[in-house]
Amino acid sequence: MTIKTPYAPSDGVKIPNLDPFFGPDAPPLPDPEPMPDGMQQNPHILYVMQILADLLTDRLDTFADTNTIVYYDPADRNRRLQPDVYVAFDVDADAIRRRNGYLIWEVGKPPDVVLEVASETTASNDVGRKRDLYAQMGVAEYWRFDASGGDMYGAALVGEYLEGGEYREFTVHTAVDGAIWVYSPLLRLNLRWNGGEIELQDPDTGEILLDRRGVRLAMESERRALENERQARLAAECELEEYRQLVRQLREQRGEPQ
Repeated sequence: MTIKTPYAPSDGVKIPNLDPFFGPDAPPLPDPEPMPDGMQQNPHILYVMQILADLLTDRLDTFADTNTIVYYDPADRNRRLQPDVYVAFDVDADAIRRRNGYLIWEVGKPPDVVLEVASETTASNDVGRKRDLYAQMGVAEYWRFDASGGDMYGAALVGEYLEGGEYREFTVHTAVDGAIWVYSPLLRLNLRWNGGEIELQDPDTGEILLDRRGVRLAMESERRALENERQARLAAECELEEYRQLVRQLREQRGEPQ
């Protein structure tokens, strides 16, 4: 597959197109460049990646990664994209990992799902040229999350599916808690925008999936609730004992039998 729209690396440095980088005996590719707004995007990206890693840990035919390179032109290694999160089903995940890059012509297909997280320096590209490239590559679902609520993307959360070479939007819903959510048929999850945070939800149970930090916070919250309950029970028992002691004292003063 050759796509005519050019895309230069973020730092403007060109990579020489040397034959040894391609083919079955090619070495691992170079590491990707760091993202300019990574500190703003990383909390959302890392949450999604932890959930996907937990869900897909036993799927050797599924590849999910963040901020690594997707190469789409075998004649030019500078024609590449760096999605915030992407997932590919029915692929050789180990082979992709060893290659240190996702080469569409080697893998045999583009990623199935891509998620971009908005930042000031990348937002215009995510909704413009990058979106067009994903459509041309054949990415089946393209998602965009804007923590600001839409200041950068024009919408807090957008999910699109490829139909006839063009992207069409999935239906957007608003939950009773005010969160915005959209269902992903490929991930079989609801993606949610909730107060500037991204959430993944089990559509069958309604459970918000927790990453390791979320699990720790939930456990700590439960621990505090149990401790508060214990303290309240002890206070009630002390109050009851004081009442009983007062009753005994009154009965003694009146000469009543205990």
